[in-house]
Amino acid sequence: MQNDSERVRADLDAIGMRASGTAVGLLQLLKELLDAGVLGHDSVERIREAIIADVAGQRPRSQTQAEFEKRVRERMDHLLPLTPEGEAPVAH
Repeated sequence: MQNDSERVRADLDAIGMRASGTAVGLLQLLKELLDAGVLGHDSVERIREAIIADVAGQRPRSQTQAEFEKRVRERMDHLLPLTPEGEAPVAH
């Protein structure tokens, strides 16, 4: 069974982001700022969308843009959920 750190690294690797301290730190910082009420859900969603757009722009040729973006979005939902546990993330 994977611990939280291993799951985050696997999700980052799967979407093409290196599992570096910077990427993990950014995600943790966003979670902390959201939880503290410093950033709102809409701000974090814009940051997520920027990450998704950048990562999806580097998709493998073997996948369509739509299917790769969907996969990246699903992984980002695991890495940085914007809804309470158990609820479905907002559709895009």
